[in-house]
Amino acid sequence: MVENRENEKTSSTLREESDLSFEVVILLVFGVFMLLFGLLLVGIHRGDLPYTPDSTYGLFLVIVSFQVVTMGKTPFGDLRRSWAVVVLGICTAVVGMVACFIPGTLTAPVRILVGVLLAGGGTALLLQLFLVEGRARTWLKVPGVLRHLTVACTGVYLLSVALGLVTLLPGITTDPQTAVLLVLYGVFFFYLAWSIQKTARAYPQGET
Repeated sequence: MVENRENEKTSSTLREESDLSFEVVILLVFGVFMLLFGLLLVGIHRGDLPYTPDSTYGLFLVIVSFQVVTMGKTPFGDLRRSWAVVVLGICTAVVGMVACFIPGTLTAPVRILVGVLLAGGGTALLLQLFLVEGRARTWLKVPGVLRHLTVACTGVYLLSVALGLVTLLPGITTDPQTAVLLVLYGVFFFYLAWSIQKTARAYPQGET
């Protein structure tokens, strides 16, 4: 009887609707992508695994396009989800898909595009966080999850800049060093997803 109740409880838990927002889910996908890429890069460096940079850059662009099309969230900040933004996201997805399906056709353009999105986007978001909108100063005054959110955002943005420079300037780091940056990037994405989810629960929509 006890075992049956435990099984029913587990089954009921699995059937419960998740309260994760789409933004948090996308961040988790980014985290898995970066963490997995970092771990696999070790094997790629040793020559144990085949690797096509175009496909990696293309997949990244496709994930970015989901954020742009569904939420209006670009690597440089939030925009109103207008038709222009939607079309821009779709075009980004098309470029990413072509790079994935036909490696070698867009090698230089997708590398530069990804590098600019990472380095430029990370810089823009960092400036918005600390200077333009001053969100960090406000968040740091409030004890609790908002401080975690500030640290998580800062970590993600700084690592975005670092990996953007690595993408734009191949050879400035070794593969093992890049792998460490990617793993850290993935971990900070998980941290950011957790922080946003906790913030959404602590400050429901409609509350100041």
